[in-house]
Amino acid sequence: MENRASTSGTMFTNYDIFLSFRGEDTRHGFTGHLYDALCRNGINTFIDDENLRTGETIRPQLLQSIEASKISIIVFSTNYAASTWCLDELVKILQCHRERNQLVFPVFYKVEPSDVRHQRNTYKEAMDAHEIRFGCHTQKVKEWKEALAETSNMKGFHLKQGYEFKFIQEIVSKALTHIPPRQLLIEDRMIGLQTRVVEENKKIEGIKLVQCEEDDWTDTAFVKMKQLRILILRNTNLSCGTIHLPKQLRLLDWRGYPSNSIPSDLKEIVAFSLRHSPLTLEKPFQNFGHLTYMNFSHCESITHFPNVSEAQCLRKLILNGCINLVRFDESVGFLPNLTYLRASKCIKLTKFLSRICLPSLEHLSFNWCRRLGLFPDIVGKMDKPLKICLKATAIQELPDSFVDLVGLHYLDLTSCEKLGYLPSCLFMLPNFVTLKVGGCPQLGGSFARFRESLSTNAECRPSLETLHFSHASLCDEDLHVIMLSFPNLEVLNVSLNNFVSIPACVQELSYLTSLDLSYCLNLQEIPKLPSSVRKVDLRHCDSLSASTTSMLWSQVREEIHKLQVVMPTSNTKIPKWWDDRTSWKHDPQDLNFWARGKFPVVALAFVFGEMNYQSVGLDLSIDSGDVNSTYQPSHNFRVAENHVLLCDLRLWFSDEEWKRLDAHVEHGNKWKTVKVRCVPDIIPVHWGVYVYKEETSMKDVQFQEWEAVNLSWTEPSVKKRLYSAEELYIASFSESLKTVVKNLKRLMAPREEQSFCLMQHDRDKDKDEAEDEDEDEEGESDMEA
Repeated sequence: MENRASTSGTMFTNYDIFLSFRGEDTRHGFTGHLYDALCRNGINTFIDDENLRTGETIRPQLLQSIEASKISIIVFSTNYAASTWCLDELVKILQCHRERNQLVFPVFYKVEPSDVRHQRNTYKEAMDAHEIRFGCHTQKVKEWKEALAETSNMKGFHLKQGYEFKFIQEIVSKALTHIPPRQLLIEDRMIGLQTRVVEENKKIEGIKLVQCEEDDWTDTAFVKMKQLRILILRNTNLSCGTIHLPKQLRLLDWRGYPSNSIPSDLKEIVAFSLRHSPLTLEKPFQNFGHLTYMNFSHCESITHFPNVSEAQCLRKLILNGCINLVRFDESVGFLPNLTYLRASKCIKLTKFLSRICLPSLEHLSFNWCRRLGLFPDIVGKMDKPLKICLKATAIQELPDSFVDLVGLHYLDLTSCEKLGYLPSCLFMLPNFVTLKVGGCPQLGGSFARFRESLSTNAECRPSLETLHFSHASLCDEDLHVIMLSFPNLEVLNVSLNNFVSIPACVQELSYLTSLDLSYCLNLQEIPKLPSSVRKVDLRHCDSLSASTTSMLWSQVREEIHKLQVVMPTSNTKIPKWWDDRTSWKHDPQDLNFWARGKFPVVALAFVFGEMNYQSVGLDLSIDSGDVNSTYQPSHNFRVAENHVLLCDLRLWFSDEEWKRLDAHVEHGNKWKTVKVRCVPDIIPVHWGVYVYKEETSMKDVQFQEWEAVNLSWTEPSVKKRLYSAEELYIASFSESLKTVVKNLKRLMAPREEQSFCLMQHDRDKDKDEAEDEDEDEEGESDMEA
């Protein structure tokens, strides 16, 4: 049985420190002495056994030990990078640093930090050997290099010469400042815990039990723990009937709490989390003056939430998935300190409250409460920044008292199909910037009424910046009203609608950056867009006119920063004014061009033929060296078959990362090979490159012609690219015929059915992606944080 100590208030750990080092360099010297000093100072330190380091792959025990540590000390020695074990440890340590806030202390033991950072001397020799063994393009080698560079930039300890004893004491002293006294017992998959509790009950302030079984547990075991303040139980099976808890308990997190009631004598309690429990909550919350947090999610026996008028300190209340909940006590609507209330997927709830006065409220969510038809009246001003989520409810209208939600900035009413009225005052709230009403087809009249009210007050200027109004049967006039009414729009999603053209007034939306018109099958005409627009989504808009597609191609000529456009390829070819155009029909290969001096600013065009609907990203390399940016979701595009993607290459990089690309091509006047390919491995039918002339000199960029004149024409790889005009014509005709047949089948269906089926198809392809943040289940770390 192992005593596992907590070293912070946000993460429970097994060890205070994990030591990462190269055994043959320092195990029996510096690292051995450091380990001894840490242990003598009462610091629970993990040092691996030499027997663990066998085979090619790092053992799971080591990875688990890294995760279970508060601090990692990395001893960079002469041959550290020669060990794949050490490098894998280093990658894991940085992952825990980013995801778990684990502290990292790099120790540079008789090596220069710059050698580690830039992989020089022995570190270069080691990485060169790894590249030969694993390949220079592999993700593993890339992660190792990035990990070495990142860690060497952290503040640490550097021993060049001098007494190691004094140097070790500096490290120990630093570690001690981050390690509090041991007062928490954590047991994982333990049996026979009660004896342990009896032995230690005088000094334990907190316990966390994970997958713990106890056949002879007595109902007074916890009460005997006089100092117990924190109790966290997960997947436990304690064989006791009545639950007795110490009165001084401050935090109780018990998933599957076995009782149907909460002890009423926990007067010091601050936080409950009793998810997936048989609680009924029949009694009011009395004598809970310190209570700030309650989570009763998935307690399926709760039908009524009781009186909480004596819990005036309550700040957070969560009741997700309480499928039999039908009523809230009115006291919930008058809690002065409540900031967060969430009761999503309470499928029997028809009404929340009649009135609310919650001056501290910042988040209110009843998503997927499909019977919820009434929203309460607002009593008094509520001026805190407020987000309201009512997705897929039965709400029919919002009360005029919404005018008192002065702090409202975000409102999600997506898929509220019965919603027929929005008060005009809503749009004039001073902080209201985001509205999502997709799938609400009866709301067109509300926007028209608001437009009329604006005509009587010329000084009114709504602050709305983001509007999602998809799948709402919008016509041309509806769209015209929307664009005239909200001049500050930055993001507009009106996908899956019926309009035929975009009104000319779109040019007056000088702040607009993103326009989603996907699945608008009737859409034909789009006027010239304002120069502020960077993102245009026109997936499955198959009726676009030739003039519209020409205009969209010409957006590239405007050299718009981080431009991205997705549109169908029907009757569309890459224009001749692009600087390079190539077919990939017969010889799948990377997109290649050559650069020197400064990395060129370019836009790329990818024309996709037959393919599954999916997200597409790019890999970029310079002279075979992978230089991809840190992944961000916006770096991928959703595309479908027979579509073209136009994008500024800078989309894949932060501004700082883009500047660093210059370092790869700035050496002298030497040409560098730049290769771009789609990931996953999708082969476009055609690709094109357009150089932004205002930012890049054409003298410093070359394309296929440069390659041809510099290669021997006898090379098989060059000969392979030469095909007769007849072969190209036959392949092109065959591809076109397949497209025509597919489009004819699609066009035989009614328009509404076409767009809806396309949307459902694409959504099915996206079903594995992460959903909206309001759909996320509270994790087990919620209470610990």
